[in-house]
Amino acid sequence: MTARDTLTEAEWLAWRRSGITATDVADAANDTYGGAYGVVARKLELVTVEQTDVMDRGHRWQAAVADAVHALTGYYVVGEEACVTSAENEVWLATVDGFLTELIESTLDDVAGVLEVKTRGVDVWPNRARWRDQVQWQLLVAGYRLGLIAEAIIDDSTDTCRGVLLEEVVADPYRQAELVEVARDLWAHVQANTLPAATASSLAVVKDVHGPGTDPDILDLDDLADELYRLRDVWGAIEAAQREADRLEALTRDAIGQHLEARAPGVTVKLSAGTRKIPKDTADELVAEYPDCTKRVLDTDRFKKQHPAEYEAARRPAGGRRLTITSNTGDTTE
Repeated sequence: MTARDTLTEAEWLAWRRSGITATDVADAANDTYGGAYGVVARKLELVTVEQTDVMDRGHRWQAAVADAVHALTGYYVVGEEACVTSAENEVWLATVDGFLTELIESTLDDVAGVLEVKTRGVDVWPNRARWRDQVQWQLLVAGYRLGLIAEAIIDDSTDTCRGVLLEEVVADPYRQAELVEVARDLWAHVQANTLPAATASSLAVVKDVHGPGTDPDILDLDDLADELYRLRDVWGAIEAAQREADRLEALTRDAIGQHLEARAPGVTVKLSAGTRKIPKDTADELVAEYPDCTKRVLDTDRFKKQHPAEYEAARRPAGGRRLTITSNTGDTTE
């Protein structure tokens, strides 16, 4: 067991890549954040993970939530951000937010269980199944029976806590056995330098992995012919469904007019009051009056017109390449 604060960021990330973590098995088992495909792609460093505001919020609130856990349960939280390696298998890893103990001066023998701190926005629906799998893996790796998820609801507009929800997680050998199989499959792909089958949540990761095209040869996709026909048909159905949804929404909005709520048998329709924004002319006036609240932004249109060579040199691939499917009759679907 190693304290994370004794490792540099690079050392901690290298340690995580050396095995399968609680986040890895939870994402693969629940098909979140790219699923198994995304987990292996990150292990093989085919994609990079950038720090997000949500990650920053979690780190910023972790100590305060731990204090709340003590106030609400009586448990002290010790050994925060511990990097744990399983005694059973050296590639089973977990970074534990903290250990629960009834004694402020305690050893590992006094630990009652593990703590997992989660933060979410006020209107964000939590994926608690994923969180429970994370804790199940932590319990397996660390060798404890009891886990506690502390879920802090944060108002991001004011950076204040609206409430803390606590959920106990008891070690489930059956679920842990399923997660072990998930971990073994992930590690097999890592060792073989191969990627698992892509899933719905993998699309963004797939785009990042393959980036801009360089191979001019035409690839034979006979084995995927049925899937390609199905994809073309689904795209067509989505386009038709979107047109129908737009038509129905237009009719509904026109009928509602200025009302905020309407009802039909078994159905209630509500319109929000709408968002309020600062119009451009007012923004220009405020920029002149409050220059300390402005920031510099590159005018790409002007830069392209006045410095075309520098514009081309500065451009980099961004986002996934557009995929099209053309049938034998010449119809094209995107």
